[in-house]
Amino acid sequence: MLDSIRIGPGLPPSEGMPEWYIPETWKGNIQSCTSSFPEISPYCNAGNYSGRKYINVWYFDDESEFLKGEDTLYRYLEENGNVFQEELNISAELQEEIERREVENFCNITSFNVTGYESPETSGYFLVYERPFLETREDYFIVYYGIMGLTNLTEETPELKKN
Repeated sequence: MLDSIRIGPGLPPSEGMPEWYIPETWKGNIQSCTSSFPEISPYCNAGNYSGRKYINVWYFDDESEFLKGEDTLYRYLEENGNVFQEELNISAELQEEIERREVENFCNITSFNVTGYESPETSGYFLVYERPFLETREDYFIVYYGIMGLTNLTEETPELKKN
């Protein structure tokens, strides 16, 4: 019963936020969200959106837990692979989507600051969303768009940017 009660502006409870974030078409048989990374939040979900490409979502409803989870994840990444900061520009991919959907008003975000990660098990990009809905609401997401296995991340980046 509690799973069906929505909070805030039509949003699900904390347990449902990671699943809510992942589009229905991306949900499929995939490893758990903690098989490649440490358990940093009790609220996590994973989805497969194309072959070896997948998404992991961790949700936090408390800033101190978010900061602790972010720190744990970053230490893990530094110990297990190559970590770097980058700005991904998605303006070309966004323009393609606007033309495909034939819409006039679309979000104005054209770039994201990301943490890149490369390892033999997975490579991809982490994005962090702090309070994306309301300034007064404790909502924090860490989202990973990645590719399973050893890959050339530079070659795969154009496809990852489309998602």
